[in-house]
Amino acid sequence: MMFGPAMLPVAWYLVKGIWNEYQRRPPLWITYEPEPFPEVTYYDSICGIKHPEIFGGCEDIKIYGDLAIVSCDPYKKQSNFLTGHTPGTPSGSVYIWNYVEDSVPIPIDFGVEFGELRPQGVHGLYMPSKEDPEVPGTETLRLFISNAAKNASVEVVDLDIATGAVSKVVSLYSNEAILDPAAVAPISPTEVFITNTLGYPYRSIVGTGEFLSGIPLGTIGFMDFTNMNNITSKHVGGSTTPVGLEYVGDNLYVASLQYGVYKHQLYIPPDDLDPEEVANNKSLGRMHFYPGENIFRVPYLPVHISYSKELSGLVVAGVNSYSGEIKAWYGKKSASWAGLLVERTDEEGKPLIVSDTVSLGLKSSDRKWQTVFWDPTGEHFSGMKSMSIENGRRFGVSPHQAGVLICNTNGLETVIPPAESVKPAAQDPVKPRQQDQMGHMYLAKDEL
Repeated sequence: MMFGPAMLPVAWYLVKGIWNEYQRRPPLWITYEPEPFPEVTYYDSICGIKHPEIFGGCEDIKIYGDLAIVSCDPYKKQSNFLTGHTPGTPSGSVYIWNYVEDSVPIPIDFGVEFGELRPQGVHGLYMPSKEDPEVPGTETLRLFISNAAKNASVEVVDLDIATGAVSKVVSLYSNEAILDPAAVAPISPTEVFITNTLGYPYRSIVGTGEFLSGIPLGTIGFMDFTNMNNITSKHVGGSTTPVGLEYVGDNLYVASLQYGVYKHQLYIPPDDLDPEEVANNKSLGRMHFYPGENIFRVPYLPVHISYSKELSGLVVAGVNSYSGEIKAWYGKKSASWAGLLVERTDEEGKPLIVSDTVSLGLKSSDRKWQTVFWDPTGEHFSGMKSMSIENGRRFGVSPHQAGVLICNTNGLETVIPPAESVKPAAQDPVKPRQQDQMGHMYLAKDEL
């Protein structure tokens, strides 16, 4: 009994720590079955699924002009849960698809000697123009592909836009920077950031433990192959299941599945620093990495992120909950959600609060996400992991459903549902939901 009162402070700090951990996570992270709200629900009149016979088990999609770059691995679920690999399992593919002409998607040929390919995140960067090296051109697109194979790597290839020819640049390997790559974010044609998730979601029991516990086992790496004879690599930070990655305006965005989207600032000093000044820059040599600058909590569990040039904002796709993800891996339908990060202020300089049905679980100060796609039951497109918005279209992929989702709508106007899809008033609950009484703010394309 003498230890009873002494344990009260310990119990208090334990409960406080658990509560703080819970508050840091998305509010719907354990289990959530969302209700259908017609203003943001999927409709056949605006969306469709392309090439389900080719695109299977897809993880990420990026859009460059008329081309979509899609990474797919329909065999990932066959990997051994304990060892993370199954010998003899066919490799995945990275496709180049002209979605405007709707031509047959073409897989990149990595050569017969390549070995295992388990593509996760993909990212492209236009090479400098031949006329003006200071300006990105349109002739060659350099692609960075995270390969989460047993011999993990980042594959770099050049795509000739005019001919469609693909030439290999380099295969990057590193025990510091490339462990189990999930996403890549190039900041120049020869410099790239990488996130490593240690096996999530299918390759390792360690990754599953990290996914459930929130222990920060994931890492962020950096590689520089400017000098092919002296390729450098660094471990620059850690995070919990960092699946998504994007680089925008000297800011590095990292999507942590457990906590939200982190915004890290990069300081890039001038090129004319002397060697001593470069040596004193402790983190990246030429760059300094400021961890944990900002965090944007997300209503769902964020996976891949991409920057939309059309909307000038960050787009994230999310898993609806742990239970929803488990159901999806066992072939059941799971909700699909994607949101646009609205980093704006009002006339008084205060952060803009977005009133959005899906984000009602967040505190008002965290409501910075506008829903751009939501299928609350997964009936039409299940378990979406990546969405890109360019050229008046929304593109989405999922490892749980074949095909590429395309919604041919411009901007972010509110979708008015067909009359037959709305429930009659007599079927509505007698007491209206609080969500129904709130003003929904949807920013039109010309307002962003």
